Amino acid sequence: MHPTRTAAALAATAWSARTARRGVPSWDASLFRALNGLPDNLAPAVWVPMQAGALGAPLSVATVLLTRRRPASALRIAATGSGAWGLAKVVKTRIARERPGAHIGETTLRIGSADHGLGYPSGHAAVAATLALGLTRNGERSWKLAGCLLAGFVGVSRVYVGAHYPLDVIGGWAMGVAVADLYDVVASATLERGSQDPTR
Repeated sequence: MHPTRTAAALAATAWSARTARRGVPSWDASLFRALNGLPDNLAPAVWVPMQAGALGAPLSVATVLLTRRRPASALRIAATGSGAWGLAKVVKTRIARERPGAHIGETTLRIGSADHGLGYPSGHAAVAATLALGLTRNGERSWKLAGCLLAGFVGVSRVYVGAHYPLDVIGGWAMGVAVADLYDVVASATLERGSQDPTR
């Protein structure tokens, strides 16, 4: 468990939610314009890795892990990924922050990104964070770096395609890390109670 990381993720989630509720800070809009204004010819290369933040990604990875007889890892990835996705949907309705296309007229939409609806937090960023932590939990440093880079790429790509502001992505990343870490806390407590059960 990583109590410091968990506390930081919860604090970042709370901060980003409060900020998002107040509107669009100037730094948020400026960074969005910079990333969204990158060349259009990057779009085809972005689409495939961006799907690591879709709901189907953790479910697909969990299925593969089951075939390799790793049920605990499969459950963790499926539960945290789908949990982060669902929580993001709920929080969206609470914050009610619109997507960039509703505020920034020159937004460039790529790969079918919506210009309407609710943006904070980014569900893709949240799912990618849980997937990265799940895949790299017991891995070498190089794998952990690769996981962080993947989650980072998904978040940046969501801004590039015009789907989210950077703050939406920050909130999604933080929420995903918090969900994954809190899952570990609950799972660890459950295992500890089970080992102490005298009827077992």
